[in-house]
Order: sequence, then structure tokens, then C-alpha cells
Amino acid sequence: MERLFKDLSADLYRSFIGDNPDPIFVLDEYENILETNLAVTKLFGYSSNDFLEMGYKSILIPNSDYDVDKRVRGESSAYRATAYHKNGQLLHLQVKYLPVLDNQQLVGIMIVIKDMTDLIRTRTALQETSERLRSLFESSADAIDIIDLNGDVKAVNPAFEEMYGWKEEEIVGRPMPTIPKLRMKEVNEKRKRVTDSYIKGLEVERLKKDGSSITVSITISPLHDEKGNVIAYSGISRDISESKAIEEALIRSEEKYRLIADNMTDLVAVINENGIVNYVSPSFLPVLGFPPEQFEGKQAFGNVHPEELHEVRGKFYDLFRTKDGCDMEFRYKHNTMGWIWVEAKGSYFIDEEHGKPFLLVVLRVIEEKRLLREELKSMAFHDELTGLPNRRLFQEKMHQALKEAKRHRRKCALLYLDIDKFKWVNDHLGHSTGDKLLKQFSERISLVLRDSDIFSRQGGDEFLILLPEIEDEESVRLIAARIMESLQQEWVIEGNAFTTTSSIGIAIYPKDGGDTDKLLTNADKAMYEAKKSGRNTYRMYSQVSSDLKN
Repeated sequence: MERLFKDLSADLYRSFIGDNPDPIFVLDEYENILETNLAVTKLFGYSSNDFLEMGYKSILIPNSDYDVDKRVRGESSAYRATAYHKNGQLLHLQVKYLPVLDNQQLVGIMIVIKDMTDLIRTRTALQETSERLRSLFESSADAIDIIDLNGDVKAVNPAFEEMYGWKEEEIVGRPMPTIPKLRMKEVNEKRKRVTDSYIKGLEVERLKKDGSSITVSITISPLHDEKGNVIAYSGISRDISESKAIEEALIRSEEKYRLIADNMTDLVAVINENGIVNYVSPSFLPVLGFPPEQFEGKQAFGNVHPEELHEVRGKFYDLFRTKDGCDMEFRYKHNTMGWIWVEAKGSYFIDEEHGKPFLLVVLRVIEEKRLLREELKSMAFHDELTGLPNRRLFQEKMHQALKEAKRHRRKCALLYLDIDKFKWVNDHLGHSTGDKLLKQFSERISLVLRDSDIFSRQGGDEFLILLPEIEDEESVRLIAARIMESLQQEWVIEGNAFTTTSSIGIAIYPKDGGDTDKLLTNADKAMYEAKKSGRNTYRMYSQVSSDLKN
């Protein structure tokens, strides 16, 4: 085996094994380690000399799909395995066992490894997230349906069953029965155009199981897999038949309209072309805590949140010009609850008796709907245990921060840190204590960071901090020192008192790297050197790089 590799040119060897991004073990026919590449040290944290002493079998723990027979016969095989990094972190791996033959004789073996840890963690996180989403899905007051790419029903919630009369088991796997057949093609085409954003407030006719039709306001959103591909669509709908009846009744007869409006739970207002309120429904009192007379004869937009006031006023005044309809969401003042989110639909009409134009505005409180949407968004971008930005959100924020730094010629700093002796905490005090340590660790560090700093949990006990604006390296050292100081106090969790600190690696943009990947790599190297120095310290990559050169 050694002879074969000596026959390879240095460039070919370096290209195939030395520079290969996948960890590779080169073994002789007796499974003794002859060589490992740099990717092995990066993945496991052990040096080549460490592996020569330990052997690779002491690290890799095969899973149930391990095929002993193939290995005995000297055949190629692939199996899943687990292993522990030198720092105690659990790794999930895909292992390829490749025999090397010379004249049909086994002369060596290559073990090629793929790190599946992030994929396994993501799948686990998605499973936990799906359980929370299922709870929100089941308890929502709005009707929710999930449709696959073929237009077939995947799931509906109890509110959907109540609104339409169909049970989930009756329609799963079938085209959505609530869509009129003549509209099915149009609906499917419109749904396929929704890829990155969503369509909200779409007013459509839908059919109930008993054959009757209702008018609903529906929001259609794409659902993505972890690669960003659209795999299904969700529809959140609400019956607005009552509100539509109000609009139609107003056109036919103001007297009939008032009778209906005075007895509905939605908020109804009539506004003239000068923005003065002519009428508000009695529901303003029980829903918003304000009596109707407080609005009538006054400007219509006094209770709109200042941040949305300009847009709301502009859209509603545009209706007098376009004579069209519009819908929007904005914050509106409640008498006791402060600012709440409402959904408003505006329609233009002419008062036939006086020939004057007015706007009919129907508002509905959508706090629950907004909270559900924000919760879904937050869960996609934040770590569930600590509430910190997750890997996906951090990558986006870091990419934007580096663009800004390049444009304004500023420096940034990336801090890569983990928890010293975290494996000991999990093994001796239990995973519950470990989880609480992760939360308290993130809380302590958050207290010493600036509002502009970006703090993220990457998984396990690994964290990243981006300092988007720094004056010099000394200011970064001061922040690192404050972080170290915040971790010196003893931890008391679930009756256990113990100490553990952190090792921090620091890379500076642009000196230590001009892009995200380079900065991460160099900050990781600096953290590794901090651990080698005895933990509970930090290392600048520039210092590490200089030491290596010397």
C-alpha cells in the first residue's frame, strides 16, 4: 500500500487525498492507519499522531446498517456511524469502505467520510418545529389547508372542517372540493406563481359540502424544504360573507346597510372625500373600547399607528381617484391594549341620494393571525432553545454586514466560541442541565454585547458573534475579555454548582478573510488554538497565523 502511494506524484496525491474536503483514512491491509488528510483533523479534532496511536475503530461507532459480510469479502460498502469530536461533540457520519487491490490482492483500504451532523440536527429541529406548528395549526380560528404541487389536499385543520363541512379524511389526497370546477385551472396557475412571497387578502367564492357558496378572504403562502424548494402551499382563509353582504347592502340601501352594520362584529366605517368619518358601527365599543361618537365627524386616521399613517392615508385617498377597492394591514389604537393589528378593506361608492362619493371601510382585528405568521417566521430563523438567530439567519446577516463593511471600508470581527467541558456537563449532570447551561450561557453573553452585535447559536455548544463595526483590534480584545469575565461566575443549575468557561477564536475582516467562509475557517482555527492553550482564553487568528509561520 505504501509503495502504491509512493508511486503517485506529489501533486496527484495532494489533489486526491491531501486537499480533499472529505476526511480520508488510508489503511494497510491489516487496517493500520498509514495516512490521514487535514480534513480528518478538522472533523475530529485529533492530530494524525493521535490516530496512529488510537486506530480509527476506536473513533467510529457503526450503526445498524453496517455490513460485516461485505467487509470480510473485501467489497466496497457504505454505512452510517457516529463518533465523538475531541471536545465531546457528537458527530453523525456516512462512511465509505473502499478496498485497494493490486493484482486482485488486497493491499490497503481507504475510508472516506461525509459529515452528516448538520443534516441530522436540522431534521431533528424540523421535527420539533413541526410539533409546534401542528399545535398552532390545530388551534387556529382561521381555516387552514395544505395543498401539494399537484393541487391535492395534504391536510386541513378543525376550523376548516367547521367552515366548509368537510372532514379531513374525506378530502385528503383529492383535489380541493371547495374550489368551483370552472375555477380550478385558474386557481392552480395562480398558486404556482407564488414562490417566495405570498398572496394575501384574495377574495374568492368557495363551496361548502352542502353545496352552498361563501365568500372568503384567503392568504396563500409557499412551503419550502430545507433546500428552499417549494413543496406545497398553505391557505389561511376566513369567511367574509357577512362583510360582503354589508357592502352590497350599502349599495342597494343605506338604511338596510345600517341595520346589518349595527349588528355585526366587524368594524364598519363610512368616510367622505375629506377624510371625515360619517359613520362607525356600534362594534367599535366592544372591539376597540371606544364609543362610536368619539369618531363621527372627526378625521378618520387619528388612531392609525404613526409608522403606517402615511401609507394608509395615501391608499384610502387613492380610492376616490381609482374608484377601485383595496386591502391592507396596519396597527390601530385600542383603548386599553395599545396598538393592535387590523385588516382593512376599503370600497368606493356613491351616495345615490346626494350624489357624493364615500368610502366603506370594513376592519377586523387580526392579532392572532399576525402572531401566527410572526411565530412561523421566527421559528424558521431562530434557535428554539436559546431564541438566538440560527445558522440560516446569521449567514444572511453576516453577508449583509460584510457588504456594508466593504462599501464603507469598515472592519468587522467574527468570534467563534464554544463551552469548555460541555461534554462533562452532559455526561455527569444530564442533558437537561446541559440545555439550561446553553440558555444561561447565551443570556450572560448577550448582556455584554452591543445592540448592533449579532449573536448566534450554530448548534451543539458552538456560537458565533459578529461585531459589524469595530475601531481596532484592541476594541475586539476588550469585548472578548468582557465575555470571558461574564463566564467566570459559578453556574448553579438544578441544584448543581459548577464552573465552565469558553474558548474563543477571533478573525478580523478584511485582514483575516474577505468572505464568510474564510472568516469562519480562520476563527475556528483560532478557537482550536485557544483550546490547546488550556481553555478559558481567546486567540486572534493573526497571532495564530504568525505562530504557525514561526
